[in-house]
Amino acid sequence: MDKSPSMSFWRADAKKAKQELFSSIFAYVSSLKVVIPYFFGIGEHRKVVTEQYPDPVSSRTEEDLPAKTRGRLENDIDLCTGCGVCAERCPAQCIQLKVEPGPEPEKKWVSVFNIDLSRCFYCGLCTEVCEPTSLTHIKKFTTAEDDKELFIAKFGRGEITFEQRQKWNKIKQQEEGMW
Repeated sequence: MDKSPSMSFWRADAKKAKQELFSSIFAYVSSLKVVIPYFFGIGEHRKVVTEQYPDPVSSRTEEDLPAKTRGRLENDIDLCTGCGVCAERCPAQCIQLKVEPGPEPEKKWVSVFNIDLSRCFYCGLCTEVCEPTSLTHIKKFTTAEDDKELFIAKFGRGEITFEQRQKWNKIKQQEEGMW
């Protein structure tokens, strides 16, 4: 038999191929030892991780959540000054704000304060810059809705009507007449 250099190359290559084949078979069998019990619900590898929504038994209640949970955004319109810093800071631009002059010159009337919860990613930047702390995260975190319009949380007081403006002017004149 001729032992030329080309024959030894083929033998070394065949030996390497056999090693890779046995290594692959071993890896395949080892993975089956994990997968098969999982499929049949046997052993420690089979545990349910995903919970069905809504699951009333294991769902977390608001009391179970940590103190700094960033849930839905809420705005206490009575505390809101309408400064607009929250809308400027919001990277998602999900806050729509419209202010008008209020009954007192130093106080603004927040006619529109809408938060598009479908755009908000709950970063908390708007709540950090809110001076009067009217804008806060509450612990309610579910926002599942069928209609996109229902994702818009509306906190504004509404547009000022002509009658309301007249009423404020009348009150202002009465107060000036008293002094």
